[in-house]
Amino acid sequence: MSETKYCINCGKAIPTNATFCPFCGATQDKVASTEDQNTITSEQHNTPNQPEHVNMWTALKLGMRQTFTWSQRITRPQYWWLYLDLVLISLVLTIVLGIRAYSYPAFILSPLHVNVLQTVLLLIFSALMVWTSVMQFTASARRLHDSNRSAHYLWFYLLPLVGPILIIVFLCQRSEPAGKRFDRLASQPKPWTHKWWTWCLLVLLTLGYAALINITARDTAMDAALTTTSKSATTNSDDSYSDSDSEESSDSTDYDSDSESDSDSITIGDDDIDIADQKAYSTSFTDSSWAKSTFKIDKVTVYKTDGTYTSGSGNDKKDFNVVVKVHMSIHAGQDISAYPTQAKLSTNDGQQVEADMDSDDFDGDLNSGTDSDGNLYFVLSKLSSVKDITSIRLKWDASYDTDDYDDDNAYKTFDTTLNLN
Repeated sequence: MSETKYCINCGKAIPTNATFCPFCGATQDKVASTEDQNTITSEQHNTPNQPEHVNMWTALKLGMRQTFTWSQRITRPQYWWLYLDLVLISLVLTIVLGIRAYSYPAFILSPLHVNVLQTVLLLIFSALMVWTSVMQFTASARRLHDSNRSAHYLWFYLLPLVGPILIIVFLCQRSEPAGKRFDRLASQPKPWTHKWWTWCLLVLLTLGYAALINITARDTAMDAALTTTSKSATTNSDDSYSDSDSEESSDSTDYDSDSESDSDSITIGDDDIDIADQKAYSTSFTDSSWAKSTFKIDKVTVYKTDGTYTSGSGNDKKDFNVVVKVHMSIHAGQDISAYPTQAKLSTNDGQQVEADMDSDDFDGDLNSGTDSDGNLYFVLSKLSSVKDITSIRLKWDASYDTDDYDDDNAYKTFDTTLNLN
């Protein structure tokens, strides 16, 4: 029986001295010496070189050494031991680093906010996961080579359901001698760790993977911020009503009542907050001393929530059980810019907070002669009774444009203390 070799292109058996393949026409390597031909012929029926005892450690070392090797082959035991290694490594990385990386975003672009520790953790986790993914991908290509299949079969992954099943079947096939044709480009003058392009590829993939995780963490944090959590008590949602202007008008003659019970919840932004107790106060603050404009505060309501709620996300996340609502109206006597929704509130018990971002949008640039009013919301973290707050202090800024650099009145900081009784 004449000796044969395998075509370097299609893998079919052809005579040893053939210079081209009679099946596909591909030009073959030059015929080696008789001694080399005998050696090659005897080796063509062998599987790829492997240690005498294949185990998890030897398979992992091979996978790490051949992270960016495409053209060689890997035996079935070597591949599946490496697969087990990478599954266990990924599981440990996810438990140790991944859960924290997905918990909240490492950075936010608008407004710019960077958590240095979270960013370092995210990059480390992303780099290790990318490395194991590349190792697994190239090992799959070499396993297909060992079964005499091109790495292009990996495109089957794009086929829903059927594709991955076919790939698994191919990866489980035994070694084929004809797969030796993929070893023709296997020579590597230096390891991948000494090549600049491999590091560039790892860096790019790491940054992309990190960005994807950060986007997922940001979306999760935003969803959590919009949903009230950590409630310590539950109430019947059918009894919840939104706090509206009609409530204010109907209760205008009863501001000083010790305990209003006409509303069981208030709405701040998209969240309904259940109320356990509340107390409303009428106030008579009026300031017409600046820019021909008038600022009035006619009502302050203190709410004790039914349970504990959470606002914000990430490092700004905090629990609260008190909401202070301040109703303010503005009459602009000239073009002004007023920002009460950025006001700071301090209470007689030592708490200081800024206005909640879900306060009514009624401030900003106001044209001369316009009227605007709305509610400011402030959330506090501790209060045992609505009667404990007896006074509040409010500070907010306002300004108007002028070409007179000597006009010291162009910028105004309002500062008022309201006694609640």
